[in-house]
Amino acid sequence: MKLRDLASVRSGLVLSRKQSKERKSDRYPLLNLRCIRQEGAVDLGEADVYEAKEPLKDEYLTQSGDIIMRLTAPYTAVLIDETTAGMVISSNFVVIRTKSGLLLPEYLFWLLNTQNMKRKIYENATSNMLGSVKATFLMDLELTVLPLEHQRRIARLNLLAKKEERLLKELADEKEKLYGILLNQAYKSAKKGK
Repeated sequence: MKLRDLASVRSGLVLSRKQSKERKSDRYPLLNLRCIRQEGAVDLGEADVYEAKEPLKDEYLTQSGDIIMRLTAPYTAVLIDETTAGMVISSNFVVIRTKSGLLLPEYLFWLLNTQNMKRKIYENATSNMLGSVKATFLMDLELTVLPLEHQRRIARLNLLAKKEERLLKELADEKEKLYGILLNQAYKSAKKGK
C-alpha cells in the first residue's frame, strides 16, 4: 500500500506567513533542524521560540503520535510524544499522521529510519545542493503493512533499543565527567605532594 492510503502527509508551516514582527502572546516552541538528532530523537534544548500573529491551527503543531521527517539529508524521522507535542512544524519538515487502524506510528517511525528506506529517499532526492525530498514522493512510498501484532513487536523493540542507546550515552557522558574530576583531583594531589 502507498503511504497516502494509510496516513496524511503534509509539509509544515512557511514561518514567514504567520510570524509576528513584535512580541505577542501567541508564542510556541519551534521545531528546527538543530532539534532533530541523527538517532531519531528531538532535542528540546535546541528549540527556538516562534512569535505568531494569531493562534495557530493544530495542523501546524506537533501532536503525540506524529512522525516528523526532515525534507533534507539525512532525512531523519522522529516520533512525537507528550514531551514534544505542541511545537510549530516548519516547512523544513513533513508531518505524517496515521489515519487508519492499519499502521502504527511507532512502526512507521522505525520503517522510515531503516537503511533501505533511507536509500530509496536518497535516490529520489532532488539534485539541488540541499538534496531535498518532496512530500509527494513520500506519499507515494510503497509500504509493507504487517499485521498489527508484528508492528507492535517491532515498534516495542525499536523504542526499547532507542531508550537503551540514550541511557548508555548518558552513562558514558556521566562517566567522562567523573573521570575528568578524578584525574583533576589526582593531579592536584600529586602537585601538592611534590
